[in-house]
Amino acid sequence: MFVDMQPADYLPALPSDLGYGIGIVGCGIVVGDSHIPAYKKAGYRVAACCDTIEEKAHSVAAIYGSPLVTTDVGELLSHPEVDIVDLAVHAHQRLPLVEQIAAAGKHIFSQKPLAPSLGEAERIVGICRDAGVTLMVNHQARWAPPHRALRLLVERGVLGHVFAVTHIHRAYQDFGWYAEREDFNIVDHGIHYIDLSRYFTGYTPVRVKATTAMAPGQNAVSPMIYTILFEYEPSSQVMTTLHFNNIISAPTLHDQMWFVDGTRGSALLIDPPGKAKLSLSFKDSPEKVQTFDIAGTWECEGFAGSMGEMMLALEGGREPESSGRDHLVSLRMAFAAVESAKTGESVELRR
Repeated sequence: MFVDMQPADYLPALPSDLGYGIGIVGCGIVVGDSHIPAYKKAGYRVAACCDTIEEKAHSVAAIYGSPLVTTDVGELLSHPEVDIVDLAVHAHQRLPLVEQIAAAGKHIFSQKPLAPSLGEAERIVGICRDAGVTLMVNHQARWAPPHRALRLLVERGVLGHVFAVTHIHRAYQDFGWYAEREDFNIVDHGIHYIDLSRYFTGYTPVRVKATTAMAPGQNAVSPMIYTILFEYEPSSQVMTTLHFNNIISAPTLHDQMWFVDGTRGSALLIDPPGKAKLSLSFKDSPEKVQTFDIAGTWECEGFAGSMGEMMLALEGGREPESSGRDHLVSLRMAFAAVESAKTGESVELRR
């Protein structure tokens, strides 16, 4: 079996001509390294930059010429050209800012996780709903070309009925604020892959079982190794396993892999930065493997694609794909995994 898949089939839409102005609140490393280069390449318009450290805001603004630079969120919100606020502060800082931004009638594009607790995240979703502003959570991994290409194969039915999804990720983040944050590996970073499990399977689990481990001498306050098993309704006939070892000090062995197995064939996505390869093999011709070199990157098309979805949703008067309401599902899965790891018991997922 031969599969025809071109970059145009999976690269995300980048609507550079819709005219929405972006105001950035929080100009840290990720914004400077990922958001801004991606937005600039896509042709998006950054109208204002805000950070409590003015030099950081100036550094980001310099890439765009001369947008408004301020340390005052209120000043950014009063800027008539700001339509969307890219809220890029830490989760525990978001609630009061969301209240302020929503009251000003600006739409919110928040980084993930939305809040440090499920209750606070639900409150944020309610605030935006009541204020009539759109809330989208930046699950940029959904727009990363390697993941979109894999999802496309599932949607097309190329693999048949998908019955197993397995993720293996090896990295190192045992430093800085990553190490200081409780449950960072599951709730802050791992939620990418928890969310992708929904993206690939199309299902939400009914039960979560997780185990974690501390590594000898680690800096992190919480385990940096997890294995999560998602159990679904029996009729789904699928299971998902996620494993993330985030404290591997040998960088040459860092990697990320997705295995997706179906009744007709299997896919393997190997995703080192900028060098992703997607391979397919089918049961009717097991001696053959078809491999695609995936165009685009998580850092560029992923970030540009998610902001593009926000703009397209506003233009179409619809809810964005990874809305605040949708994000709550992935967040419940993440917190259920944390609970399971701490209690040693499976956790039923609250609907």
